[in-house]
Amino acid sequence: MKRVKAVIVKEFAHILRDPTSLAIIFIMPVLMMLIYGYAMSFDLERVDAGVIDYSQGEISKKLVKKFANNRYFVIRDLTAAHADPITEGEKLLKAGKLKEVIIIPADFSKKLKEGRKTEIGLIIDGSDSNVANLVFQYNELIVLDFTSDFIDIKKLLKINTKIYFNPEVKSSFFFIPGLIAVLLVMISALLTSLSIAREKESGSIDLIFISPLKSPEIIIGKTVPYIVVSLIAGCFILIFARFWFGVPIKGNLLVLLLFSILYIISGLSMGVLISTASPSQKIAMLVTLLGTLLPSLMLSGFIFPLDSMGPVLRGISHIVPATYFLKIIRGVVLKGAELKHFIPEGLALLVFSVVLLILSMIKFNLNRKKSA
Repeated sequence: MKRVKAVIVKEFAHILRDPTSLAIIFIMPVLMMLIYGYAMSFDLERVDAGVIDYSQGEISKKLVKKFANNRYFVIRDLTAAHADPITEGEKLLKAGKLKEVIIIPADFSKKLKEGRKTEIGLIIDGSDSNVANLVFQYNELIVLDFTSDFIDIKKLLKINTKIYFNPEVKSSFFFIPGLIAVLLVMISALLTSLSIAREKESGSIDLIFISPLKSPEIIIGKTVPYIVVSLIAGCFILIFARFWFGVPIKGNLLVLLLFSILYIISGLSMGVLISTASPSQKIAMLVTLLGTLLPSLMLSGFIFPLDSMGPVLRGISHIVPATYFLKIIRGVVLKGAELKHFIPEGLALLVFSVVLLILSMIKFNLNRKKSA
């Protein structure tokens, strides 16, 4: 028992000598509890909907008012704003600015007054299968509530629904492009986070410090090869998703390539920053996984709709690069969206890349001066 006690004491001593790992062990569950507790909600708090009311009759206006008064719906009138409202509505769906378009035909009010059957058209963005199903259910509830006010028309009104971008509402078509985004940032950050930490442990970092190379040259030189490796890994994952899971690729791959490079640079820069601040490969790996995997899974819209999150977590999601790339990859792959639809997201990724690269260079330069 004395020998066993000695081993137990020794192991406790090892644990206490590694406070960083100990802190991560206790902090990670708390963070996960907080994030899951506030973000884990499949309820949809906001539905941006465009309304095209060709009827402009008394009954059609009451239906539009029913949607507008519902706490979930934010209504945008497209009827008179454009020469071709339906085309405009489809553009807004493709750009991700609307989740559905409600179309009320010209003879809607007239037919219902005459006791004839009629219908309303719904075009729903199906790229997110969970959101599409929720929007469809909300529509049915509102129409049911509307018809309950008019007993005579209860059996006369029909909903004609079209699902765009994912007609079969397959969840895999929504999750797999998102998974590509999560894997890409994790792989790219891990690659660079281990590079400098590995050289610190082996001692070869001192040779780099005394070399005539400037800090920006070292950081750029270490980043470029991993951009190529990460792009090849990204292409492999996309090809696998296309031919194994049958995920459609409707958009321009060059647009996706351009934004992928920006996204990968932001991930690599994050890895370099972590690597320059980490004393060992183990710590670098733990911090990288904590800083990329958890936020990308929970706070980017990968699983839970951003609209269902509280204002604090929604605010934090704006500093997660995956939040922007998820919109891009799902828009290009599922909707065939073009470059012009993602200018804000592209600028955000560019800012992330530049800021993280600059911080990495500053931190590396400080380490270099300390070593000297």
